[in-house]
Amino acid sequence: MLPVRAKNEAVSARSAAGIAKIAAAGSGVINNPMIFDIGDRVVHPQHGVGMVINVGEREFESGERRRYYEVAIPNSGSILWVPVDAPAVGLRRPATRSEINNCRKVLVSPPAPLADDVRTRQASLMERLRRGPIRVQCEVVRDLYAFGEHKSLYGTMAGFFRQTQNVLCEEWAFVENVTLAEAAQEISSLLEKSRRMVKKPKP
Repeated sequence: MLPVRAKNEAVSARSAAGIAKIAAAGSGVINNPMIFDIGDRVVHPQHGVGMVINVGEREFESGERRRYYEVAIPNSGSILWVPVDAPAVGLRRPATRSEINNCRKVLVSPPAPLADDVRTRQASLMERLRRGPIRVQCEVVRDLYAFGEHKSLYGTMAGFFRQTQNVLCEEWAFVENVTLAEAAQEISSLLEKSRRMVKKPKP
């Protein structure tokens, strides 16, 4: 789990035995005030593909009682609670195959430069991920991959990169109906093409 959390997003995780059993339900978003219904497939930018299994009221640290989506994440066996009134900063619906095709173009395109300061860099990338579609997730992975070629990623930034790439691979595999290994292999191949466009700085 990444160390940064959105201020208006209360997320709590706990172990949940047998959560993987719910993974067979279909996807789709219902257009109502709640945005998502029970049974809808969703993607969390830090935790990956999950399913809304309940909607109910909970009270967390703030002492304020609010309605939350209860989201099961099968791959990690975790449960997340995301506020119903602020899902845009924590949940989105899975990408379409058309979006995945566009992502292939993003991953092979030239990377954008990133800030040298690690805190500034991570804060900027986190903000992009919180509100962006899968295309933004691809841009973040692409840019960090290229950045790591001339300046090593370590500590929290290395963990951030791994987690972001893992979530991308998970959603990619779900949408394309392939294994995680197959998704990871294709993404790595595309990233290599992008990396070759970057000239290493002279020592």
